[in-house]
Amino acid sequence: MKTRYLVIFVACAVLLLFSACLQPAAKNSTADQTAQLVRQGDSLAGQANYDDAINEYTAAIDLDPNLISAYVGRGQVYYSQGRSLRSLSDYSKAIELDPNSAEAYYGRGWSQLANDAWDGAVSDFTKSLELAPDQVRAYNGRAWGYVNKATWVFEGVYGYWGLFYLFESHHGLTMAFKGRGWYYVKRPQWEMAVIPDLTTAIAQDPDPAECYCNIGFAHAKKAQWTHAIADYEAAIAEDPSLDWSRFNTAWATGKKTNWDPVIADYSKAIEMVTNQPIPATATGSQTTESQEWDMAVASYNKVIELSKDPALTQKAQDALKLIDEIRVDINK
Repeated sequence: MKTRYLVIFVACAVLLLFSACLQPAAKNSTADQTAQLVRQGDSLAGQANYDDAINEYTAAIDLDPNLISAYVGRGQVYYSQGRSLRSLSDYSKAIELDPNSAEAYYGRGWSQLANDAWDGAVSDFTKSLELAPDQVRAYNGRAWGYVNKATWVFEGVYGYWGLFYLFESHHGLTMAFKGRGWYYVKRPQWEMAVIPDLTTAIAQDPDPAECYCNIGFAHAKKAQWTHAIADYEAAIAEDPSLDWSRFNTAWATGKKTNWDPVIADYSKAIEMVTNQPIPATATGSQTTESQEWDMAVASYNKVIELSKDPALTQKAQDALKLIDEIRVDINK
């Protein structure tokens, strides 16, 4: 009887030992499978075979729901397909699993831009740069987020005509906001900017000429706000009751300085691409309208000097012509 129990005990011990030996092997096997699936997904994504790439990443996630590289890879593919909400979800999952993944924050920044989530994009690119400061295009992406925040915040809330009627509804504001100041703030100047296609070719370094073009645009917008501030101040001097709530010179000054981060980030991108610091450009609310226009002109001239793209060069030439027309108009 004792012998039989001893045999059973030994057999159980052998089975437990055998099972314990199998578990690491099984884990290693799963890790090998998921790694292979991610590699296949990366290869297919590089060939723009996006649907099959998604299948590979998804298979890897099915085997290991905590596999960060699979979420990042699939997020990139979804983004390349224009499925930015799915991309956003995958990058967010990757960040949940690893809050220190610079790659995930970087990718989610682009997904935020694609969804017009400017604050989220700026936040994600900032975090990405904290974790990996050498990401050139993260500066470019964050600058694009700043551009949209500085330009469209009021249009996004009220719409153009909504703003107009808002001002009209406050008697006494009409003169200030239908004057030249408001005209120069609202006058469409996007043709002055050559906004690079920041939602494609994420791996490509930004073109310094395009960055200079955006710096020129930012200075031009600051110059317009400076001119608007002068007109608001003149209107308020005639009728102090026009100095109403946020729609006054303090508000306009804030809108002007919103362009400073744009200039700073595009300048940083240029420095990182060319490995040379660019001459310091003045920022802040103390710069004069004339200085801003001069810096815009200098940046557009730099575009013409550097650009190998005829379309980009033509845009810069058109912008210089437009600046001349505006300055003449202002000084009439």
